[in-house]
Amino acid sequence: MRQYIPEGFVLDEEIHYPLSYRNPAGDTVQISVVDAKVIHIRCSRSKERKEEEDTRLMREEAVPYHIQSEQEYDRMETSALRLKIYRDPFRLVWSDLDDNVFAEDLPHRAYAYDLTDDGVWHYQRRREDDKYYGLGERTGNMNLSGRRFRLKRVDCMGYDAEKQDPLYKFSPFYVTLTHRGATAHGIYYRNFSETTFDFGNELDAVWGLYMYYHADAGPLDYYRIYGPSVPGVVRAFGHHLVGKPRHLPPRYAFGYLASSMAYAEAENAQEALETFRKHCYEHRIPCDAMHLSSGYTLRNGDRCVFTWDYQRFPDPEALAADYKKAGMQIFANIKPWLLQSHPDYDRMASERGFVWDDEHDKPSVLWQWRGGIHTMAPASYIDFTSKAGYNYWKERTKTQLLDKGYGLWLDNNEFTTLDDFHTYAGEIKANHFFGPLPVIEGKTKGRIAGTPLQTLMMIQASYEALREQQPNVRPFLITRSLVPYGHQLVCQTWSGDNVTAWKTIQHNIAMGVGASLCSVGMYGHDVGGFAGPRPDQELFVRWVQQGIFWPRFCIHSNNSDGTVTEPWMYPEVLPVIRKAIEFRYRLVPYLYSLYVTLYHRACEPLIRPVFYDHANDVTTHDQQTEFMLGPNLLIAPIFTQGQSQRAVYLPSGGWYHYQTGEYYEGHQVVEVSTSLEDEAAPFFVKAGSILCLGKVMQHTGVHPDDERRIQVFPDRDMKESPQQRIFHLIEDDGSSLYHETGNAYMQAMIWMEANENEIRVGIDIEKDGYFPDYDTLWVTCPIPSETRKLILLDPQMVASTDGSEKTSKPLPIKLKAHPSV
Repeated sequence: MRQYIPEGFVLDEEIHYPLSYRNPAGDTVQISVVDAKVIHIRCSRSKERKEEEDTRLMREEAVPYHIQSEQEYDRMETSALRLKIYRDPFRLVWSDLDDNVFAEDLPHRAYAYDLTDDGVWHYQRRREDDKYYGLGERTGNMNLSGRRFRLKRVDCMGYDAEKQDPLYKFSPFYVTLTHRGATAHGIYYRNFSETTFDFGNELDAVWGLYMYYHADAGPLDYYRIYGPSVPGVVRAFGHHLVGKPRHLPPRYAFGYLASSMAYAEAENAQEALETFRKHCYEHRIPCDAMHLSSGYTLRNGDRCVFTWDYQRFPDPEALAADYKKAGMQIFANIKPWLLQSHPDYDRMASERGFVWDDEHDKPSVLWQWRGGIHTMAPASYIDFTSKAGYNYWKERTKTQLLDKGYGLWLDNNEFTTLDDFHTYAGEIKANHFFGPLPVIEGKTKGRIAGTPLQTLMMIQASYEALREQQPNVRPFLITRSLVPYGHQLVCQTWSGDNVTAWKTIQHNIAMGVGASLCSVGMYGHDVGGFAGPRPDQELFVRWVQQGIFWPRFCIHSNNSDGTVTEPWMYPEVLPVIRKAIEFRYRLVPYLYSLYVTLYHRACEPLIRPVFYDHANDVTTHDQQTEFMLGPNLLIAPIFTQGQSQRAVYLPSGGWYHYQTGEYYEGHQVVEVSTSLEDEAAPFFVKAGSILCLGKVMQHTGVHPDDERRIQVFPDRDMKESPQQRIFHLIEDDGSSLYHETGNAYMQAMIWMEANENEIRVGIDIEKDGYFPDYDTLWVTCPIPSETRKLILLDPQMVASTDGSEKTSKPLPIKLKAHPSV
């Protein structure tokens, strides 16, 4: 390493925008305004080629800012923040408009380059009380302070959820929460090369407290986001930088998704999968989909993607058709490489459809998984930036999977390489993604372009295949690895091949909330554990009880003892497993509505840390064994064997323990009972909340879907005037794109007001482009101690009940269009 720190910068007054600073060596720093709270910084070395065209350097709208020169620095202000640009030594100091500094570069070492290679560094001063969250999924503590992380993606089967690093995702974005939660801000580094973040693991007495970012290759390119709230940072990250999901997911994505390596490994695999489907009905277990693991691709002992083992699967089309009749989908596992034994390998090599070894003018070759555990064979990654590789992938997904009735499950797509000087063709662009993506022009070394680009292009090719084959069906893609922008086209991802252990439940929570802060929406875990032995009865029940609250709910296994983790694996606890999965299905209307209103529209996560909406409560900053589902449900999983009591810290406000209806004031630790007979892990509903539940169905596509039950949890603190609490219920057909092309959806605003004597509930239909299977909502207040009258009002404010009924008795309220609709 030879660290070069550029000096002697002055403002180039000939360039009006972006603000440009240059030094005598020709190094540059450009500063542009994306939004009043989002500032773009790009540092370039003199040896680098001219700045690539970047539409983000030009403001989409005229965001006003002012620049004023002082003796030691230039001061730039927007309507939200102040940036002091110190010229020598060059560094940036960020503050609010009252000069409260929330972030600053490290003097004399802010930006550095490695003269021996393409590496870049960004050093910042670190404050002892600051806390850091994000970077996608990270093991261990939710707060990343004092640790170092590598953003390199690997196939880490059986990882330790407390200690392992690196993992599957690549997300160079994090949120900083300053002392006592006063301010939140974030940084997103627009660079796909292998990366290291050090949040204070490294100490050096000369430099004081500091933290740094290092990328193996340039550019040094980042966006600073000023919240000042945590939701403000996360929303801006989505809206301005990495984008929103392109489409809504199909409704079945919120059901139980089954999986196990064992089914496709069996010699009678098709029969085993048919048996699973039948068992779901026999045991009355709702289920919407099955993941088909890679055993279906076996060919002469090797797993060859896009081939079928017709011994194990004599009639794959019939299998898919049988599942469709039962209301269940099947998603086939596909991997982004071809083994050298693959029948299409030579053809793809001749067409240069692989990542390429220019030095020897042949495909880049590495060892990849070929069969059973720890088996390997030579293989080559498909180059998704090459026309040959991209088109091959699309054609084979259509003919070998989509035409046969199978969906797409993108797996093992971390693109771990041994030689990052091998090249990408750069012939296909990432055209489907919104946002300031890193760009490459023509053939580029993998070290420069970054392997995340291949993951992104694999997602794009798969998305195109789905849209071309099924133009009016919501595209549904599952991926194990995920990188920025990928969530725009992908529906689901998960924490990968976790291991069966009590501590996995605990530490997967922090992994999930960290990913959710990085615009990952439908995230979940392999319930029961993927690697290791089967879970025992208690562990399995506890895993399911909390798994039903994650946006993706999947039971998956590759048990080392040869067993399969299934809902009915323990007859003694089957009733409670059934009850838990049924509760998941009752939650589907609530989950779907949260997804639309929070994530799809507002770029806010469904799963979130407790501090997300309570950052002023410092106790929540390290509350990592609970999580929130939306702003109003606090989930407290059980992750200790034999546990019958659960201590939970409740943040500000009032909270109802759902299982008992008991009311608690916030800012205290409470202890509640928990049982293996419960339908769910202990959870609390915030006072002033509204839940909307559906009916239990065998799958989400059952018709008629004709029941919605509204549960209200009224405010108890009557010191202030009553506030109207609302919940937006969204209904559509759950499968087509008519909600996009014809506004075919219904949006109902359910509202509640409570005073000392009454709880008033009403509904306004704000959008009536879809007519659900029901015309009545049944309203109840499930709080045993509640004595206030429940009064229901229609949209014209005419009372439909006289308030004499008990609040625990469901009361009807009719759907009527608002007069303005």
